[in-house]
Amino acid sequence: MQKYYIPLLAGILCLLLIATGCTTTSPAPAATTVPTTATPVPTTPAVPSWEGTWNTTWLNTDGNLTVSVVTMTMAGDEVSGNYSYTYPDEGTYDGYLNGTVKGQTLTGMYAETDDDVGNIIFALSADGNSFTGRWVHAENQTELDNSTLFWNGVRIAP
Repeated sequence: MQKYYIPLLAGILCLLLIATGCTTTSPAPAATTVPTTATPVPTTPAVPSWEGTWNTTWLNTDGNLTVSVVTMTMAGDEVSGNYSYTYPDEGTYDGYLNGTVKGQTLTGMYAETDDDVGNIIFALSADGNSFTGRWVHAENQTELDNSTLFWNGVRIAP
């Protein structure tokens, strides 16, 4: 029986040596990182679009409401527009507006063929499809921030 122990022990020893050679205590190689080739593209916030056709309503100083369609165009942050309206018992008038966009706000002036001129401030809604605003006659420009004379609009065409 001893004859079998020596070859058996020798075989076990060989297996242990082979197993020891297959495992190592050295650290695993570090994972390699692959550099990304995508470079972030700087974005410039888009100027909100005021361009289009708007159904508007404004409150007159005499308490009457006036309805008109305003068509606006844009060039950069500059907006211009035109509109016409009929005032009861007086006739139809044309109006023009010009302003500058800063953020969601359009600030500028209007002028009408009945010699009325004044100041406007409009705030575009988050979805860009409506605005709320105020207006005053030119001689009251300092009152624009507190004016109760509203001028609101809803986009009807881009």
